[in-house]
Amino acid sequence: MACVRLGHSTSYAKGAHLLPPELTAPIESALVRSLDESELRRALCVAVDAFAAELDRNDQILSARLRPMLLELGSVS
Repeated sequence: MACVRLGHSTSYAKGAHLLPPELTAPIESALVRSLDESELRRALCVAVDAFAAELDRNDQILSARLRPMLLELGSVS
């Protein structure tokens, strides 16, 4: 979504390397370090937070509608 917003190529994430560090740095934490359940949940929460933040930047009305579901997804236990 950030690539679309900033006018970069979206095909096969070809524009991802052009994104500014302030957008990509938080997403690096979403990389999974192990297959432990707690680690997978941690990475999922980071990814959901990053998605929600980008959704806020793109479409605040849709973001407001999806936020409760995203919060639920990020807090699955």
